[in-house]
Amino acid sequence: MGKPRKLPYQIITPEEVVLAGQPYELLAEVRAEQHFDCAEARIALAWKKGTKPNVDGHLVLGRCVLLNALAREMVPFDFVIVLNKEVWEDPEFTREKKLALLDHEMCHTAPALDADGDKVRDTKGRLCWRLRGHDIEEFREIVARHGCYKRDLEKFAEALLERKKEPLLADQQPPQKTLAEEMPAFLAAQKLRETCERDGVTMTISTPGLQPVVINGGKKKSRTKDPG
Repeated sequence: MGKPRKLPYQIITPEEVVLAGQPYELLAEVRAEQHFDCAEARIALAWKKGTKPNVDGHLVLGRCVLLNALAREMVPFDFVIVLNKEVWEDPEFTREKKLALLDHEMCHTAPALDADGDKVRDTKGRLCWRLRGHDIEEFREIVARHGCYKRDLEKFAEALLERKKEPLLADQQPPQKTLAEEMPAFLAAQKLRETCERDGVTMTISTPGLQPVVINGGKKKSRTKDPG
């Protein structure tokens, strides 16, 4: 039997205890103050685990997914907001940043409208929905309410994950040794070379299987007499 494949996604339940902040409670707070045109939207939350930066080095913190007609027949939701579990649970990803992230993802939700500007419903009487794109790089209301772009949050989270790696790697590295500790014979060899140079002695050190080492002292250094 092969190794079970890890599941990258996990549905969050409203009853789930999340010490870093229950996502549904924060989402309810965001929806109570904004996004009134999507008050009837049924929104589920899910974790995405083990998210890595993409090819451009950007770390995805959240993503709003619009369920298609088939999925809506199987589950009672219209959207799923997927959250980066590792970043969400980091203590430095504060409540304010969580609210800004959820606010951003909620900005992607929008009702589908007909040519007269009225909300569209399906044959079961359910409202139809669409995904709303960004205003240039970010929703204007996100910048107005939180003073930051989602990319700012992504950069912050990328730095968090990088800092998490550093202590782990530092613990695995042995302490740095001095040159004398790494090579006990270094000081002795240095002293021998100085002696040869001082006394003008040439010495050859040979070891089987290795090239001989020649310490050429050259001419003996003359000692300068004290003028006094």
